[in-house]
Amino acid sequence: METNRPLPRWLTPDDVAKPTNEHGYGIAKHTQAIMRMEGRIPYSKISSRFIRYDRYELDKWLESHAVVSSVKVA
Repeated sequence: METNRPLPRWLTPDDVAKPTNEHGYGIAKHTQAIMRMEGRIPYSKISSRFIRYDRYELDKWLESHAVVSSVKVA
């Protein structure tokens, strides 16, 4: 029996790496680390060892990076 619990707001790198069908984003931990170093992904750093992602900020970030195709289908 599945319950309709709200998704957690704050995510660990492991949570973000989960596939989208498990309510993650499918972004590998190594890729996350590179994107953080380059300042390309929003995150919070609690201490030198604890990284957290705000689900709302990640969703906004993804929406702002959407690619709209200009290819016309005949």
